[in-house]
Amino acid sequence: MDLAYAAEQEGHAISNRLTDSHQALRAAGRYGGGLVPFGYQKTPHPSGSGWCLAPDPGTASVVRQIVEDVHAGLSLVAIARKLNEAGVLVPRDRHAQLQGRPLGGRRHGRDFAHFRWTSGTLSKVLRSPSLMGHRVHRSQTVRDDEGAPVLIGAPLLADGEFRALQELLQTRSNGTRCKRRTTTSLLTGVVHCAGCDGRMYFAVRKGYPHGDYVCRASARGDVCHSAAAMRSDWLESYTVARYREAVATDVEVTRKDLLGNAVRVDVSKGRSGGGPARLTGPDTSRLTFSIGGPTANPRDN
Repeated sequence: MDLAYAAEQEGHAISNRLTDSHQALRAAGRYGGGLVPFGYQKTPHPSGSGWCLAPDPGTASVVRQIVEDVHAGLSLVAIARKLNEAGVLVPRDRHAQLQGRPLGGRRHGRDFAHFRWTSGTLSKVLRSPSLMGHRVHRSQTVRDDEGAPVLIGAPLLADGEFRALQELLQTRSNGTRCKRRTTTSLLTGVVHCAGCDGRMYFAVRKGYPHGDYVCRASARGDVCHSAAAMRSDWLESYTVARYREAVATDVEVTRKDLLGNAVRVDVSKGRSGGGPARLTGPDTSRLTFSIGGPTANPRDN
């Protein structure tokens, strides 16, 4: 018991020392490690001790161009596509490149040679006070005892430019953001678009008791030429029925059950036309169901 208590106390002491160390680094405007803000690179601190951040010649100009594109009226999705087509590295890959490490990695169960820009990635870059040269902790500006921002280097944007950018982004987002769903949709991580192999996500359909599962390739910065979509109630009923049949059960099915048994449903893009028959239920010829192993087409069973 005494050894366990001593180990616990030592753990607390180490944690406190690390916290105090990071606070001291932040207060001094020194780089304490982690992902370097996009547009910057690590450089020796003027004091001769440790590191700070300075504008990165390879990406500072990219930041300026992104800001110009926003003011020109381009959407973040369009800008992300433009960056991907130009081969510009995302912040995570640029950080890896500067450190001499391999690009890409594993995300959502898939391996990527490099990551792609998305509207979400762009939003994080454009909303970070680091663009003004501020030291940032948990997305907020670090301030000294007198309330002044702690600087990490020369700003990429003047304070006024940054405020104007935030006002523009806020104006665009007003009315477009709905309240975040408090529950996870049943098939998140289960249904995939056959056109791009990416996940499909639930989308609200105003005025209807059901929504849709849709391909979100554009939000990932990708282009899907056969983007799929299907009514949520149809797709959920189909998946639950196939799952119950496969495991011989009639109990309530949860998302945890589906993921735990490696259930996957691939949805192909639908065809236009079809008449009243299209309103009676899902076109199962578009659906491919598998559980815990190789894909099995329901039409083959």
